[in-house]
Formats: sequence, C-alpha cells, structure tokens
Amino acid sequence: MLDTEQTRKDINAIKAAFSAIELKGSLEQIFELIAGFEKETAQYTALPHLDAIIKWHKNLFFQKAYLFQRAEELLEEALDTIEGHKEPLFQKWRVKIYLSLGYVHRAQWNYLDAEFYLTFALKQAESLPELNKFLGEIYSGLSQVCLFLTRHYQANQYAALEKKVCSENYIADPSSESSSIIYAYALVNRSRIKRLLEMVEQENLKDLDEAVALASRFSNEKCKILCDLEMAEVKFSVNHVGQALDMALELESGLKEHGMLQESLQAGLLAAKAYRKLHDYETAENKVNEILHMAKNHYLQLGQIIADSLYELGLTYFQTDQEKKAYNCFRESAKTGMVLGIKSIIIRAFDAAKNIDKYTARELLTSNLAYQDATFVKNSLSREFNPFKNTRTKTRLYATTLFIDIVGFSHLMKKSDESMTIQMVDEFIDRMSLIIYQNHGYIDKFLGDGFMAIFEHGLTVSSEMVMNAIRSGIDIYRALKHKNRKLGTVYGEDSKINVRIGISTGEIFAMILGNYIKTEFTYLGNSVNLASKLESHAKNQCMLIDEETQQQAGNRILSEPETIIIPGLGETNVHKVLRLARMRERPAIHSGKAPLT
Repeated sequence: MLDTEQTRKDINAIKAAFSAIELKGSLEQIFELIAGFEKETAQYTALPHLDAIIKWHKNLFFQKAYLFQRAEELLEEALDTIEGHKEPLFQKWRVKIYLSLGYVHRAQWNYLDAEFYLTFALKQAESLPELNKFLGEIYSGLSQVCLFLTRHYQANQYAALEKKVCSENYIADPSSESSSIIYAYALVNRSRIKRLLEMVEQENLKDLDEAVALASRFSNEKCKILCDLEMAEVKFSVNHVGQALDMALELESGLKEHGMLQESLQAGLLAAKAYRKLHDYETAENKVNEILHMAKNHYLQLGQIIADSLYELGLTYFQTDQEKKAYNCFRESAKTGMVLGIKSIIIRAFDAAKNIDKYTARELLTSNLAYQDATFVKNSLSREFNPFKNTRTKTRLYATTLFIDIVGFSHLMKKSDESMTIQMVDEFIDRMSLIIYQNHGYIDKFLGDGFMAIFEHGLTVSSEMVMNAIRSGIDIYRALKHKNRKLGTVYGEDSKINVRIGISTGEIFAMILGNYIKTEFTYLGNSVNLASKLESHAKNQCMLIDEETQQQAGNRILSEPETIIIPGLGETNVHKVLRLARMRERPAIHSGKAPLT
C-alpha cells in the first residue's frame, strides 16, 4: 500500500528538479542536462512508480534531442510500471504517458500507432472529470494525426472539439493563465488545420487575434510568436503577400533564438514562398536551399519541412523555365512523402510534375521510387539477356544480411479475427520496412511472415553498416513491444507475436537470376545462408549474430556468446545481442551504480 501523501511530495520534488532546467542546447549539452536531472532524482529511482515518472520526464530530454526511439523506449517502460498501479494518483500520469507516446510515434511517422495511444488517452480522459483537462491536448494530437492519414473530415472535427473544450475551460476561469494559454494554442491549431484543408475564412483571423491578445495579456512570448507565425501563414493564404513576408522574416530569427528550430524553418519557408510570389526567384531559391541545409545539419534529413521545401524549390525552378531541375525537386519531394507515408505530399508532387511531362510523372507513383537513387548494386546491374553471351550479370561485394521471421502469426490467425490480425501484422511490417530504410538497408524479398534485408558495404567491410543492421534489429524489437500492447488490448493479454532475427556479415554475390521469360534480382552467398540459419535458431525475442558481425560491432553492443549446432556447419560460435552500449557513460551517483539512459 502506497503512502499517497509521501508519494505526492516525492513527485512534486521530481517535477521541481525538472522545472529548474532550461531544456535547450546542443546534443552534448542535453546529455549534460540529463546527467544533472538524474543526479537530482537518483534517490527516487529505487521505487518503480517514482522511477516511471522520472522516465516520463527524461523522455522530454530525448524528444528535444530528436532521439525519439529512446524516448519511446522510456515511455513504454514507464507505462509498464504505471499500468500496474490502480491508485487515482497515477491515472493522470497514465494519460500523460499515452499523450507522449502519441507524440513520439507521430514524430517517427507511425501515425496509426500514434492514433492508438491518443485514442486510449481520450478514453481515459473522458472517463473521469478530473482528467478532462487533457481533452484539448488529446483532440489537438488526433487532429494532426488524422491530417497525416488524409482523414480530413475527422481532422477538422477534432480541431473544432479542441477549440470547444478549451474555450469552456477558459470561460469558466478567464483569470487562469494556464487555461488562457491552452485556449490560445487551441485557436492556433484550429486555424492551422482549416488553412491546410484550404478552408481559410474570416474566422481564422478572428481566432488568431484572440489568441494573440491572450498571449500578450500573460506575456507568454512563445505562445505569441506561434500565434504570429500562423497569422503570417493565413495572411499569405489570402494573398497579403507583403505582410506575410515581413512577418516571416522577423519571426524566423525570433523562433531560432527561442530554440524552436522546426518553427523557424517553417517561417523561412513561408518567406521563400512569398519571395516567389513576388517574382524574386533568386532570393526564393537561396532561401529554400538555406532551409534544406539547416534542416540536414540538425538531423532533419526527413520530415514534412523537407518535403515542403523541395516542392517549393521545384515551383521556383518551374517558374524560371528550369524544368529538369523542377522535376527532380518534385521527385525528391514525392520520395520523402513515401517515406513519411503522407499521400497528399506524393499527390501534390505528381500533379506538379504532370505540368512538365505527364508520362514521366507516373514514376512518382511507383512503389520502388524510394530506392531508385540509392547506391545499391541492384541499381547498377543490367537486366538484359544477350543471346550472344553466356555470362550472367553479377557482382561480388561485402554486406550484412538480416533475416527476420514473425513467430505466432499463424496461431493468432486461428484463434482471432483474421482480417484484424492481418491488418496488425501489415502495420508491423510497414514499420519494420521504414526502420530498415532509415538505417540505409534494403528489403530484398518478403518471405511469408518475414523478410530478408541487405545492408551493402561495398568492396570493403564497413563497421558502420554492421551497426546499422544491429540498430534495425533493436528498433524492430522496440516496435514489436508496441504492437503486442495493441494486440493485448484488442484480443487479450495472451495474444502476442514475437520475432526471430539472424544477422551475418561477409562476402556475397548480387546477381540477376532467370532467363528471357522471367528475371529477378537477388543476393546469394554463404553469409546470406548463415543469416537465415541464425534466424531459425534464434529463440523468440532474440537476435543472433555471427562472429564477424560481433567483431565489427565491438564494444558498441553488449552481447552473450553462444554455441549452436547448424546442419552442414556443425558447432558454430554466435552471439546473442542484449542491447546497444550506452551512448555516454554517467558518473556514479547512487549506491555506486551509474544510472542508465
């Protein structure tokens, strides 16, 4: 039985330690801030329920550093603990964890997963009056997720609900700074959703004027600057281009000073659009290139700002009669849209490319576009068969091969709703495909309930590509944890799927198989076969790697040696991967043991 009063005091102490920190700076500075927060809260980590609340706060550091996978892991661990506590004290924290999981999944482009957690948070918040204060934030998150999923009607409805709920809270206590600022943010989000749905009306300007007044009344600089940014976007939408440009240029530097990089890039992009509208094409081009350069320097190589910037650059080139450059920009924007899983980005780029060449524009809709420009050997091998030659098209290279198999899928199909189970596994494979892509791998083929992925090195072994494969496996297990939570919610706690992963590194062949009737690209070799054997010998929730992979990874991973018997190979030394080594060691703080991040 928990001492509720003492627990409240401890939680307040944790919150106070976090509130004393100004969360901004470089990656190294953020790690230093984490170390300081850990030191301040080390005395509470021995109690699981308090450690879960510490993990929720730590996830905010990793979100700020764009390390969303680590943030997700901390939140999942926190949720595992909090869900076991039925005390009313933890109901609020359960909703906060769901909300944060919704955000980190959205940030990783896992929109269906984000929707799952936000919907769960909504059910919890609606069930108890004291949790109603979270409704506005939940509606806001759902409106944005539905926008990405091209559910425009629902996006508009959720934004309207957010405004309604926050308005009621504000009217009930207009002197409260908290409810006033939350209402101001709701007005901004409502305007943004309507603008993106091309529903700009006089109401947008009225809402934003009210939001600015609220932010100014409480001297909330961050809220005011976001209100002004949306106002500038609306001004541009109604062709007040000069006003929009002046506001965007002023806001761009202000947002940067506040450490709001994404919003600063948005202001810069708005300025570029305004320059193009005013026929200052050279300045518009330079502005977009500046945005793209800055985004990539801050680990934002992928994201909607990149897709939007490439599209805007394409429009600038098109209007200056540089059609080839314009088409390439639209093509890159479509590729980014494919990775992000946002259909509207792909369609927008396709429609623009049709103005250049309606036949080549169809390439922007092909499923293999994302990999076409990669340096994979498959893109350089000729698929033509010549009757005058007997030699096959092939090349030798080093690569790391990853085999994965989903275990328990057939059993789940027999006892559960077949269509829903297939949908769940389909979602999981989509996410695994994205993980492989983000780690510079290539899915060579799907194999029933799994697939084979290749991480090409080239003519020499690359330890970085080896680590990319291992990180992919670890990220896949992280994604599986969420899917099993979702399965448990739908079917019950005993309904779970597992995965087995085998990874091998070595020399392989990339070649074209087949004849004049049918050809197919594939990878073959002993290393490929070994990876397949390791996968079949791996136990559920286990990743086995061969000796070469372990040597290349070195001290960047923690693993346990094992010996297995493989038919045809006999006793084989392998390693079971436990986790990645810590990015940075922490000084000993409590009980002689360094806390882990």
